[in-house]
Amino acid sequence: MISSRRAIAVAIAAMTTIFSPATANAQDTNTAAPKAPPVATLPSPTTPVSTQNSPSTASSAAAAPGPVAVSAPVPPNTPNPAPAGQPAVHSEVVSADRVPGTGAPPTEAKPAIQDKVTMPKWLDNVTLAGGLILYYYQPLGLPSAENNNNLSIFFANLLLDGKWDIFGFHMEPRFRDTKLRPFFDGPVWLQEAYASIDLGKSAQLRIGKTYSHLGLFWDNSFYGNVQVYDGLKLDPDYGLSLEGALGKKDDPASLGYWVQYFVVDGSTNVSLEGRDTISIPGARRRNQAILRLEPRFRFGPASLALGGSAEFLQAADLPAPYGTENVGRFAGDAKLMIGSFGLWGEFTFQDGRTVSDFPVVGAAATATTPAGPGASSAHVDYALAGAEYTLGPVTARYNVSTGYYTDVNIHEWMQVPAIGVAISPNLSILGEFVLWQSYSATGSSILDRSLNVTLSAHL
Repeated sequence: MISSRRAIAVAIAAMTTIFSPATANAQDTNTAAPKAPPVATLPSPTTPVSTQNSPSTASSAAAAPGPVAVSAPVPPNTPNPAPAGQPAVHSEVVSADRVPGTGAPPTEAKPAIQDKVTMPKWLDNVTLAGGLILYYYQPLGLPSAENNNNLSIFFANLLLDGKWDIFGFHMEPRFRDTKLRPFFDGPVWLQEAYASIDLGKSAQLRIGKTYSHLGLFWDNSFYGNVQVYDGLKLDPDYGLSLEGALGKKDDPASLGYWVQYFVVDGSTNVSLEGRDTISIPGARRRNQAILRLEPRFRFGPASLALGGSAEFLQAADLPAPYGTENVGRFAGDAKLMIGSFGLWGEFTFQDGRTVSDFPVVGAAATATTPAGPGASSAHVDYALAGAEYTLGPVTARYNVSTGYYTDVNIHEWMQVPAIGVAISPNLSILGEFVLWQSYSATGSSILDRSLNVTLSAHL
């Protein structure tokens, strides 16, 4: 991670060198050195989604998520020739009686260099980082209309953090060539942006846009799970989050907690269109409250975390005949780590409707058939499980997730085996095979079957 103070100091020193006027020749004090043009400012590059279906990582490729390289200054243009009858800048006027090879050598004018750049003291506590994810999607045996591969920058991001005594802030803008989802406002968005206040040594209050914490935060994959495509995970919203821990990380027993209230959804999770309230025109998630408790235990090289979460929200202004629906969610989860081996699982129950036309999508009327109404489920059971093992730079992982929409008797399953390689501390590659299927009383269908390869870099 690059210190903002150092990055800005280097840029200003370079600009100072370029903008400093050259010393005029001693024998032509009336001729001013031409000014160099302004230095061009170059753009700076940057941690659970296919071009059709895949999500963002938690960076944060997830998430995470790496610093920005400082752009080199562009050299000034070559000075224009001096007017006729006047010596050129940086040249020496030679007298007629001077004998070649004798006397002092000509002295070139040198740019004035500022010895020291004084930066504001508050920049000492600001850091800048960034990264990007290069994403290759290769469908395998899907219908021909959906069988096109693709290569793109899934997103690039910047991470800006500051800390002054008990006060701090965090901001993560993300950007790409096109909208990540059709319901996004554009190709650039704020993933997180909040101010924070430390309350004692182990608690923090965040105010702004930050992630909700229902159940396990993430399963370490890139492509994701059924839950993330329904808007339950990697979901940043606007409001307050009080989070912290009782006890220390290495204590035999400790307790993590999150108490969150979100006035309104953040409108930028990676749910697919129609599967979460935020993508329905005119509808929003409002008054979302979450309580999560996470007891943690350590036994030598092993650690165990058990989680319990409860959530209430309102899916406001859904299309008729639903209107505003009250929704409750309850989740239980566990994660076991023994050295380089990890194992996790989660179950979530939802009571209440958050969408109107999923998992049965309504059909528009045609010249020969009437319109077909869509249908949603007010009761949904979600589950996920996964395991991974790391040996040196290589990690093998398997995740499976499911969603059962009980009111309409539709069941989705997603399997994601993966192999990842850490090429360096700042560069990694991940390959995932995805099989996503849907089952109903009338048959089954394949939602996605693909190879997904990501190259993640951060600084």
